[in-house]
Amino acid sequence: MIVNQLLYRRPSRSRSARQDRRPLARQMARQMARQMARQIVAPEQLEQRFALTVGLTANNPTLAAAGYTLFGNSFSPKTYLIDTAGKEVNSWTSTGGQTSSYLLENGNLLRNTILPAGQREFGHNGATGLIEEFAWDGSRVWSFQMATDTFQLHHDAIPMPNGNVLAIAWERHTADESIAMGRNPVLLNPATNREVWSEAIFEIKPDRTDGEGGEIVWEWHLKDHLVQQRYPDKPNYGIVSANPQLVHLNYVPRTMPGADTHIADWAHFNSIAYNAALDQIIVSSREFSEVWVIDHSTTTEQAAGHTGGRLGKGGDLIWRYGNPASWNAGTRANQALYFQHNAHWIDSGRPGAGNILVFNNGWFRANGQSFSSVMEIRPAGYGRAQLVWNYFAPSPRSFFAPIVSGAQRLANGNTLITEGTTGRLFEVTPARSIVWQYVNPVTPQGPLARSAKPAKVNITGLNGVPDVFVNLTFRSLRYAPTFAGFSGKTLVAGGVIERA
Repeated sequence: MIVNQLLYRRPSRSRSARQDRRPLARQMARQMARQMARQIVAPEQLEQRFALTVGLTANNPTLAAAGYTLFGNSFSPKTYLIDTAGKEVNSWTSTGGQTSSYLLENGNLLRNTILPAGQREFGHNGATGLIEEFAWDGSRVWSFQMATDTFQLHHDAIPMPNGNVLAIAWERHTADESIAMGRNPVLLNPATNREVWSEAIFEIKPDRTDGEGGEIVWEWHLKDHLVQQRYPDKPNYGIVSANPQLVHLNYVPRTMPGADTHIADWAHFNSIAYNAALDQIIVSSREFSEVWVIDHSTTTEQAAGHTGGRLGKGGDLIWRYGNPASWNAGTRANQALYFQHNAHWIDSGRPGAGNILVFNNGWFRANGQSFSSVMEIRPAGYGRAQLVWNYFAPSPRSFFAPIVSGAQRLANGNTLITEGTTGRLFEVTPARSIVWQYVNPVTPQGPLARSAKPAKVNITGLNGVPDVFVNLTFRSLRYAPTFAGFSGKTLVAGGVIERA
C-alpha cells in the first residue's frame, strides 16, 4: 500500500478566540512548519506521483469508502464508472472531451461536453458549450447548447434538487461596453479585441418532451455587481474596500505568477455548487483566487440589483474568501487561496456537513512555493473563515496540480481527492493514510498499458503550466452503493480499463 500523510485538525473548544481569528494563511504556514519539522522525507518521495503506474495502485477495503467512482479524461469522449477494485462498471460515450460529470438520482449521467472549436463563437480553457444527459444504457435523452456571440457555457453545470440545471457561462462585452462600465482601457487585451468576458449563471429547466433545449427560469450576471474607484463620472463608482459585496472591475492579477495571460477571461469561474437548505450558490473564481457566495432566493429582477431575497442583498456577494487583495483589503501576505477549484458545501449527513471544501491549487503561493492542499473552512464574514481541516503532503511538492482538480468528503469521513493534472485519484482518511488510489489510464488515443507512463501535454494561455499529462482529469466523484441512481441497475464489474 502507498502511504502518505495528511494534516487533520478540528478546532478544539479550548482554543482561544484569539487563535481562531488568525488568518488562515498564517494558520496553514504554522501547521506546515510543525508537520515538516516532525518528518524526514526521502528524496525519492519528491517525485513519487510521477512514478505511478496507471490503474489501481492502492486499495484497503477495510478503510476505503465502498462505492463507485465517476471520472473521465478531459480530452476523451468517454466517461467511466469504476468500482474500488478499479474495474469498469459502466461507461457513456459522447462526441467530445469533458469537464465535470454527475450521476442523477434516476441513474442518468449529466455531462459537460466540450464542443469543437468551430462550434464555439468564443471561449478559452474550460470552454464546453454543451450539457448532455445520458441514460444508463448510454442513449442521450437531453441536451442543451449555449455557444452564441454573447454567452458561452464553460467548466461546470450541476443538477439541482428540483430537476433543473445550474450552469455558468461567459458573457462577452465589447471594449466600448467595458470602458463604459468603468474598466481601465490599459487592462484590455488587444489579442482578444480588447473584450471583457464577464460571468453569468443560468438556471435551466430542461425540455424533456423534445429532449433538447429548455427554459431559463433564473439568472444572475456579474456585470450587475461591480465597483470601480477610478472614474467618478462612470457607473459603479465607489470605494472598493468599503464594498466587499461588489466585485472590483479593475482587478487583474497581471503580475501574479500563474495568472492567465488571456485577460479577457477576467474572473474565470471554474466551478459552481448549490446549497438547497440555504438556497445559496458558491462559485470559484480562478483569476480572483476567491470563492464567492450568492443568494439564490432572489427573483431574476432582484438578482440584478442590491436588495431582495432572504438576506436583503439582492445578487450582491454575501460572502467572499481567499484573496483580500482583490478588493483592496490586504496583500499577498494575507492570501489563502491560489487559483483554487471545486468549492462546494459538504453534503448533509457527512462529517463536516455545511462546511465548505475547496481544492487549493497553490500555484505560486506568497512564500514562493507551489504545492496543492485541500481545505475545509467555515465562513466567518467577508474575507474571513475558520480553518476546520486541511490536507497537504508531507513533501508538499509531491502533491501539486496547478490547474483543474477537486475533492469530495465521503460518508465515512474520508476525502476523495483528484490531482487532476496527473490523473491521480486518491482517498485519504483522518488517520493520515492513503487507503485507495487510482491513476486514470485514459488518454485521447485510448487507454494506456499498465506499464506505460502518461506523456506531458501543453496548456495554452497560462504562463508555463508545469506537469500536466495526457490523462488530465477535471474531477472525480464517489457514489455509495446505496445511491438512489443505482436502484434497479445492474452493477456488474467488467475488466480493468488499462491495457495489459
